[in-house]
Amino acid sequence: RDWSSDVCSSDLPEDPIKDSIVSNERIRHPEVRVIGEDGSQLGIMQTRQALWTARDQGMDLIEITADAKPPVVRIVDLNKWIYNLRRAKKEQDRKARENATIVKEIQLRPVTDKHDIEVKQGHAKEFLADSAKVKVVIKFRGRELAFAQKGFELMETFISGIGPCKIEKAPEMNGRMLMAILAPQSKKA
Repeated sequence: RDWSSDVCSSDLPEDPIKDSIVSNERIRHPEVRVIGEDGSQLGIMQTRQALWTARDQGMDLIEITADAKPPVVRIVDLNKWIYNLRRAKKEQDRKARENATIVKEIQLRPVTDKHDIEVKQGHAKEFLADSAKVKVVIKFRGRELAFAQKGFELMETFISGIGPCKIEKAPEMNGRMLMAILAPQSKKA
């Protein structure tokens, strides 16, 4: 049996970059302003004539600005154009990943033992050394909320045991939680 005929076009993965480009026969304007492959202005032409001009050069016609009067099109090699757009998107995504801020969370309770606090301080130091922000949360249960001051003291002890770091958000109560956000000391200092 030939399985290739069973695959319909909707089963194939979509290419958002290729699908976003209006090119060649998909250009539906009667008249367009044409830019040559080298960036030179070729003037305003009928769309059919512009397409023939592009085909004579072995190129494609793509729509650059649809909102202009008349719309602007350019003569390019479509595959090369798509390749360059993909490369630019990949580079943009890479830069976004590099600049992403990571926030790690450390949870404590007002009754957390001293040794456990020291272990969590070690984790916080590691996170800050890796340039991640640290969100310190002290959760109160039941009647522990009556001793919120003990939570503030615990938070001060925790932060002072970490060493040099920037307090991005000072400790504050948020419902049944006491929260603070710490950031690594700037590299310039």
